[in-house]
Amino acid sequence: MIEKLQSAAPEEAAYFYSGSAELERGRSCIGHLRGDFGRSGEEFWVSWFPRNSPFETPAFKDELGKVFQMIGDRDVLKSRQHMLHFCSKHPEARIAGARSTDVYGFRMETKEHRYYLRCFPFAGDYNFYLYCYARPERVTEQHRQAPSAPASQKKKTEPQR
Repeated sequence: MIEKLQSAAPEEAAYFYSGSAELERGRSCIGHLRGDFGRSGEEFWVSWFPRNSPFETPAFKDELGKVFQMIGDRDVLKSRQHMLHFCSKHPEARIAGARSTDVYGFRMETKEHRYYLRCFPFAGDYNFYLYCYARPERVTEQHRQAPSAPASQKKKTEPQR
């Protein structure tokens, strides 16, 4: 089940941006989509940036397609004008500390993932980023299920002298 798109809390602002590889692994980032509406505001360009995550599975890709479709059904990604209209109805979604006061952040969750949609409904920059994360409980579950390395592969350390 996909939760509805809602304004993100101010403390979630970091999830709308890329960080160091180590930080993103710690947050269990799977990757992000980046898109814009072209010069006219009516085009649609999107690119996927993976993070080499163990959570980027066929089931995740299927779910991402459904999430993207659900966001599209709300007309947020129909055009730059539609995005502006959607964002203007949610002034509480402005991301504090963003380089522009016109950057908005929304989130949604599924049983296994969290999605953070950053919107900039104006020309001159990319119009949206959709960051995808595994939910913390999935990360904990994966660590619990991961087999430990055989003794022959464990790193041996020399005693300190």
